Amino acid sequence: MRRFGLIALALASVFVQERAIRAQGEPPRTVPDNRPPDLFPRPDDTRPAPRSGNPMAALGGLGNAIPGPGYSVSWNPARPVRNQDADLGIVRQDLSLSAPIWSEGGDRLFATASVKNMHIYSDALLPDTRRRFPKDLWNASLGLAYIHKFDNGWTGGGLISVGSASDKPFNSLREMNLSIAAFLRVPAFDDRDFWLFSLFYSPGGLLNFPIPGIAYQLNYSEQFRITIGIPFAVMWKPTPDWTFNASYIPLTNIRANLDYRYTDDLHFFGAYEFLNEAYFLSDRADRFDRFLSFEQRVFGGLKYTLFEAATLDLHAGYAFGRRFGEGRNQGSTLHDRVDIGAGAFLGAALRIKF
Repeated sequence: MRRFGLIALALASVFVQERAIRAQGEPPRTVPDNRPPDLFPRPDDTRPAPRSGNPMAALGGLGNAIPGPGYSVSWNPARPVRNQDADLGIVRQDLSLSAPIWSEGGDRLFATASVKNMHIYSDALLPDTRRRFPKDLWNASLGLAYIHKFDNGWTGGGLISVGSASDKPFNSLREMNLSIAAFLRVPAFDDRDFWLFSLFYSPGGLLNFPIPGIAYQLNYSEQFRITIGIPFAVMWKPTPDWTFNASYIPLTNIRANLDYRYTDDLHFFGAYEFLNEAYFLSDRADRFDRFLSFEQRVFGGLKYTLFEAATLDLHAGYAFGRRFGEGRNQGSTLHDRVDIGAGAFLGAALRIKF
């Protein structure tokens, strides 16, 4: 089994924050800060960064579209493959980078980069075509994100990225992918809430057709925030030390996280995620087929602030509902399906913020 060393690499991501504005005589309600706007509230950063082939998941908020510098690794020990005399284990690695490259007035331009690797150690076969199960799956991309704040308080922008998700990335144009996203955030109710409009398209994604989104973000208070529509998200802070976050993006991007602040530097958390990814295998017979992976997981761990700009995340959990297969999109009946037994996993992540 190939072993991978830990890598920590980061570039600065600059976000300008503003104070919340409260209306007199009404329940305290907050205005989200003026960072690259979180279109859709996302689960707390104590969770490891999600992996997904759905561009909506990457753009759950523009904060997610512009990935913060960080590195994560996880290990799923070998588990039996259903209907085969074989086991399958996985080592995952994610490296994400971003940097502001231009800013003037209400305009900002960011460069982004991401490299993900899934190393599989197994003798399993793809059962229908009798091909060997891929040993490595890669997803590498470069992109630009643009944000503009209009004089009337509206915020708009977009993201374009070029990359390759495959067992042989950049092998040919058949393994290349172009992702495009656009958004518009419109203030509502005295600039304390927002209408959120978005459009996402990624030919190589799990849903390989344009995906529109419309939602209303209700910022009731610092303790409660909810986004109703597509996507859906909620943040609830019942006490100063406890925070609950959950989100849903069609069709299977589901995340939930419960965080407990033990000290300012040490947090404990528990979480649930439904992960999914999409790749183009270089030897596929149908050029439109994607090699899809699905996995659900429950896990818990801790997040420790190493110093002001860096946090270390250590977690362990149980993965289940694990399967791979080929199909044109997430709704297809999969062929060459491979089901993996449930089992424990370990993970760690390092993130840097400035």
